[in-house]
Amino acid sequence: MSFLSSFLPRSFPYMSRRSYALELVTTFCFAVALSMVEGGVLGNIAKRRFEDEVSPLVLNLFVAFIAAAPDIANILSFVWSSVSHTKPKIPLVNLLQLSVVILIALMAFVPDSTAGLVMLAILALGARICWSGIITLRPTIWRSNYPPHERAHAVGNFYTVQVLVVGGVGMVAGKLLNTAPAQFPLIVLACCAVGLGAFVATRHQRVRQERRMLRAELHAAPAMKPWEGLAVVWQVLRRDPMWAKFMLWMFVLGLGNMLMGPVMTIVLKDQFDLGYFQSILITSSITALVMPVAIPLWARYLDRSHVVKFRARQTWVFVFSALSAMLGVTLGRIEFLYLTAVLQGIAYAGGSLAWNLGHVDFAPPSQTSQYMASHVTLNGVRGLIAPFVAVGIYNFGIAHGVSLLGLSVSSTAAAVVFLLSAAMAAWGAMGFGWLLKEMGERASSPRARHA
Repeated sequence: MSFLSSFLPRSFPYMSRRSYALELVTTFCFAVALSMVEGGVLGNIAKRRFEDEVSPLVLNLFVAFIAAAPDIANILSFVWSSVSHTKPKIPLVNLLQLSVVILIALMAFVPDSTAGLVMLAILALGARICWSGIITLRPTIWRSNYPPHERAHAVGNFYTVQVLVVGGVGMVAGKLLNTAPAQFPLIVLACCAVGLGAFVATRHQRVRQERRMLRAELHAAPAMKPWEGLAVVWQVLRRDPMWAKFMLWMFVLGLGNMLMGPVMTIVLKDQFDLGYFQSILITSSITALVMPVAIPLWARYLDRSHVVKFRARQTWVFVFSALSAMLGVTLGRIEFLYLTAVLQGIAYAGGSLAWNLGHVDFAPPSQTSQYMASHVTLNGVRGLIAPFVAVGIYNFGIAHGVSLLGLSVSSTAAAVVFLLSAAMAAWGAMGFGWLLKEMGERASSPRARHA
């Protein structure tokens, strides 16, 4: 543990260094288990494992559901904010970790049938619902445990570990499944066994000045009932107009980004006929392995920038990635899809930091969880829409044989989706730019994060 703590600046208090070391262990172990429900991994597995069990168009909808599962789960994030209100955070996080591992482990026992496909999708959604609770609670813990001027650096390190593990495990799983698809249950159970290490490490975690934080929560607002979550989201948006506008442009950007994932998974099989390894490489592993290179650069920028300014610059990388994907399917060149994966890694490196810390630039200290819950919930709403819209467009083109500019039906359908993704991401980037001008001095520095 002292070795892990040595990676932190000396300015960290002892408890922060101890917390950091434990969280690195947690992140590593839990990422191994989470890799099995990562959309780019599980979507490709479902697309190939169940191709003889259901029709291609129905299977495509299940791929959309798997891609949407993290964001559908996010709609319920306000429940976790309610459950954790004025209560210690670590025990709840610990329980959620164990639930995630158990649900993923159950995926090893689903049969190769239509019922098995349904069970796989439900278990993936359940694991994601529990994971969304952890996502909602972690920023509150991070805010207490890490100094504000080093918080983005610490979170960046956690994500570096997470994405490296997810990328590496995805590659290994893809390679094994290429040679022996029947090994899927063993791979899942092995990953879950490692994931239990996160449960053990978190049991030793503590939160600095937790009593003070819980008292602030108690005096800030009464405990929210789970069914009041959407109303609370509305209240947060209404109370802070700038946050509401930030959420508007996040909605536009996120909606565009979420169009790409399921269609990329589908087209790699339908148009390029790639196996597990290359498909997982493009949809998951390359993106994950590029992120650690870009995260330190984005972290330094975010540490000295308000999140609105950050998003106004970082969002354009998403535009370029969607355009690269469109070129790949229209020209039939796989090289552009590899480039898309690299650009996605660069974009998501910054997005992962802004996702976990950006709301702190708006939220008062006692309302951090509520702001994060509103962010996650709205992300869930667009996640509920986008994958099905994308696959709906793709399936419509396939079912009606739509072909443009001499392209194949599959290429045409995918190109339309990727072009729409690029257009919406560009609109979102411009929206952040407009908001930056409107906020003026308030967006000149991340003051709220350092409060």
